[in-house]
Order: sequence, then structure tokens, then C-alpha cells
Amino acid sequence: MLNGKKIVAICTARIFEPTQHRFLRILSEKLESQDIGILIYTMNSDFLWNKDKYYPESMIYDMVPYDYADIIIVMDEKIKSRKQSRKIIDRAKRRNVPVIVVDGKYDDTVDVWFDYNPGFEKIVRHIIEFHGVKKPCFIAGIKDNKFSDDRIAIFKKVIAENGIEFKPDMIHYGEFWADPARKAMMDIIESGNIPDAVICANDVMAINVIDVLKKYGYKVPEDIIVSGFDGLDEANYCTPKLATARCDGEVLANAVHECIERSMNGEVFSEKAIVPVLETNESCGCKCTLDNISTTLVYRLNDNFYRYQDDIRIMYEITTAIHMSKDAAAAAECIDHEIMQNVNCFMYRSCFDYEMYYYDKPLLSSEKNKFKLLYDCDDPENRVKDINENYFYKWLANKIEKNKSALIFNALDYLSKPLGFVCYTFKGYNFIDYAKSASITNTLSMGLGSFVQEQHQLCVAKRVEQMYLKDQLTGLLSRSGFNKEFTALCDVPENIGMTITVIMSDLDGLKYINDNFGHAAGDNAISAAADILKTSCPDGSLCVRYGGDEMLAVYPGDTDTDSIIQNIDNKLNEHNAKIATDYKVSLSCGSFKTTLSREFDLTDAIKRADEIMYRNKRSRKAEMRKTAK
Repeated sequence: MLNGKKIVAICTARIFEPTQHRFLRILSEKLESQDIGILIYTMNSDFLWNKDKYYPESMIYDMVPYDYADIIIVMDEKIKSRKQSRKIIDRAKRRNVPVIVVDGKYDDTVDVWFDYNPGFEKIVRHIIEFHGVKKPCFIAGIKDNKFSDDRIAIFKKVIAENGIEFKPDMIHYGEFWADPARKAMMDIIESGNIPDAVICANDVMAINVIDVLKKYGYKVPEDIIVSGFDGLDEANYCTPKLATARCDGEVLANAVHECIERSMNGEVFSEKAIVPVLETNESCGCKCTLDNISTTLVYRLNDNFYRYQDDIRIMYEITTAIHMSKDAAAAAECIDHEIMQNVNCFMYRSCFDYEMYYYDKPLLSSEKNKFKLLYDCDDPENRVKDINENYFYKWLANKIEKNKSALIFNALDYLSKPLGFVCYTFKGYNFIDYAKSASITNTLSMGLGSFVQEQHQLCVAKRVEQMYLKDQLTGLLSRSGFNKEFTALCDVPENIGMTITVIMSDLDGLKYINDNFGHAAGDNAISAAADILKTSCPDGSLCVRYGGDEMLAVYPGDTDTDSIIQNIDNKLNEHNAKIATDYKVSLSCGSFKTTLSREFDLTDAIKRADEIMYRNKRSRKAEMRKTAK
């Protein structure tokens, strides 16, 4: 429970599919009526039963609140990864949270599943026995896939019982998808061995088979009967309407809801099976029992579709704006758009460490619970805020209470690295909202992912620029850095006519220090002299390492150069007394003042200060020789 409310967490994938949406809508509405909080954790792709491939989207299942959930539902056939489903189940079991698995079988879980085989046998028997087909063929799904193999076995069984000899060329593979099914049907036609019925392992393939047959001039069902399996809504909107066996989302939702109630009441049970319902229709030669689609519905679908096309253009603009943002606050500002009115965006804090290249390093366990709330649709001013786990669960409890409808969680990822997640707080269960959630997530993933990459590149560029503009030993400006700063100063019209003060300094005895104490000692002497020059000059001075042991200070304004040079000498004496080395650090300095004009010759000003500095240096050496005698 979270804040006194029971919580059901649903782990699934591809909620934008019509059958998925129908199931989630019906189940969520039932739970909502009982004041139960619903959290849906979904990927936009699925694992396709590929146990070895890593999907960064799968981090969303790490966000399931295992410590607060009362029931966890795993849509195994939607996720299509026993490894991932097992991971979710094990985490729940460690906390004694009951797990209901839909369309999968695991130990210690309640398994709700469509008993596909009896349902598929119904449609095959209807085609073979009721319609008296003598020359059928079967378009299966993926080769060596369990669902495919089970349905092939049923096809063989039914035709054998009806005295039809099985031949290998009766079986073709459409991979449960449109293009492969179309190719399979074209191959059948081009072989010249035309069947009187094409039985398909699912509706998607059957709908495409009908389209191919019509393009080749065959009539369905007059010339060739076609059947599917699944009961997609599209089966009733194609021409002719498709004969199928319906794995009804409403029946499944009712069954899962019953299991939730029984589990919450402490009842122990292991499974509940649902047999798909036979739906005869026009494609097999039977009469359609469904009313024609209403004109109002067509208009509504068209309106939603064209609005969605507009949304795609807007989402592209948002992606670009986020990518070009100057900082995280500006990126968050881009999310504040009508199309994002139900979006709440969280990112890992480590994304904002621009010094590091985020996509190069693995996400550490210590980083996985450290988020930044980038955008809250109910509080747009609450942006770019570091949050901890306690804050997040208080935030979540508030959203559940305020929204009532299911909250949907979707992972943000870019360059095969998770960035964080989005929480959608849709009001109700509009299919278009669910359908476009994947596009919005992709918009944010692309925008924020490229933003993080861009900020790192800018950080690297700035670091390189600093290396180019700053002297690495002293921290003073390099000549290039000084030229850039001084040019900018001269470009300000108000500065024309002001006094420019130039102080040139040279380290005394550097060769002696290097020869007798080593170059490290020489570097220390240069660095110490540079620090003292910089701290002795007024704020706003441009202090430069001009040559090996020559340093320059340019101040835009009039100042007492004698006091500055005396201050430098005093600080050097303090430094020498403090470090107590066998050598002394001293600077010879010279200064020159002039007026900044549009024809200002910086080289001449430096030369004049340099001449004065060397005059002082010679005087100092002469004084030292006289003192030595």
C-alpha cells in the first residue's frame, strides 16, 4: 500500500496496440472503481524472445515500487522475455508480493492464460469441417516458435481426421507479421498450387493475405477462404470481414480482475485458463453479425489521426528545441507545451555531469535511485530539482490520489543507455493518448539524449579553450587568451579614451635557479611570481604569461603603478621568508601608461614598458653587485 491506498503494478509492453489498450482500459476502470491505484510500467518495443539482447528501455521495470505494491501483474507474452519476467517475479517474491502472470507459466505465480490451442482448433475445424475445404494451406508464424509449432500440429491433426493428406508444401511461414505474410502468399500464388483456403496463425497475417489475393484477382471467400486468429478489432474493419477466434480483451480483463480480488483476499490458487471464442465472418463465407462501423466513428478517427499528424510535427520541433537548449532549465522549458500536458519527466542526476561522457560509462547501482525531477505537468515551476526516494514516493502518492486513472511509466533512453523515465498522467483511457505516448517518449529521449551529448561536447570544447587561452603552469592568460580578452575590451566604444596601464615583469635569475636547483624549482619560481603579480594588480587586470619568464599585466584604467610594483616586492619578500629555499624569487618590473584609441598600438606600449623593465633590471643588478663588494 502507498499512503493507505492499495496498489496494482502492471508490467507490460506496447500499450499502443489496440488489444493491449482495450485490456488495460477495462481492467483499470474496474480497479479505479474500487479506489485501487494503478501503475503501468511499459516498454515501447519488446524483447522478441531474444534473451541475449539488452534493451535499455527495460530499466522501467526497475522502477516498479515492489515495497508498496499489493499485486504485480506481468504480461509475459507482451514483454516476450522469460528472463525479464523472471527478474520481475523474483523481486516481487523477495517481498512476498503476489504475482499474476498473463499468458505465461511460472512457479509460485497465478497464471492467467488464453488456452490458444482449443481456440485455434475451433477455427480450423470450422474451415475444414463446416465449409468442407479439401485443399487448405497454413501460414504459420516464426519457424521453430512454440506458438507456431502448436498451431501447425493442430492443423495437421484436423486435416488428418478429415481424410486430407498432409503435404510439406501446405506449410508456409509469415513470422506473425505483415510483410513476411504477404511474401508467403505471393510465393503460394506464383507456385501455381492454389489452395481453396488459407488458414493463418494470426489476424495480422490473414488481413494481409486477403489484400494480396485481391491484388491477384482472387475473390474472398468465393475463390479462396481466409481465416485468422486473435480477434483484432481490425478483423471487423477489413473487406471482407475476417473469420477468426477472438482472444477477447474484456474476457481477459475480467479474469485478471477476478484473480486480483482472490489474491488480495488471501486465496491461494495457481491458474485460470480462457478459451478464445470462435467468430465466423465473411472471409470464410459466413454471415457477418457485426454492425457496420458508424460514420460518426469514422469522423472521430479521422479527426484524431490528423491531429496526431500535427502532433508529430510539433514533437519534432520540441526535440530540436531541447537539443539546442543552453542548460537543463531551458530544456525543461521546452517540455512546457500543450502536447506535453500529461508529462512528468525524471532523469538520472549523472546525466548532468557534463565533465564525463555519460554514454561511455555503465550506470552504477549507486546512481539508479538518484534522479532529477526535470518537469512536473501539474507544477511547471517545479523544475530541475534533485530528489530522493522519499520525495519520489510522496510525489507518486499525490499523483495517484489526484489523477485516479492509471499512471503510465515509460523509459527514456538514448545511444543504448537509459536516461530516466516519463510518467504520464492521462485523464481517462483515450486510445489516442496511449497511441501517441510512444512518440512523446521518443521525442523526449531524442531531445534530452542529444542535449546531454551536446552539453558534454560544449564542456569539452570549453576545457580545450581554457587550455588554449590559459597558461597551464601559472593560470595566467596565454598570449592567445590575452589577445582575445584585449580585443573584446577595445571593441567596447565606451572604453575609447580611457587610460591603459601596462606593467611588464621578468623573473630574475631563472637560469641560475634551473642550473643549480632543477627545472621543477624554476617552474615553482615562475608560478609563485605569477600568483603574486596577479594578486597585486587591481581587479579587471589582464595578467599574461608573455614569454618563458616574462609576465605582463594590462589594466584598463589609471592606477598607482609604483604602489603595485612595491606591493609585488613586499609579497615576494614574504614568500621567500616563508619557503626558506636556497634561492630567492624576485621580479624586475617596468610600467607604461597611455590612452586607448582606435589606432592604439599595443605592441608599442608593451615595448615601452619592456624597455623600462630592463632599465630597472640593469639598475637592480648593478645595485646587487655594488652591495656584494
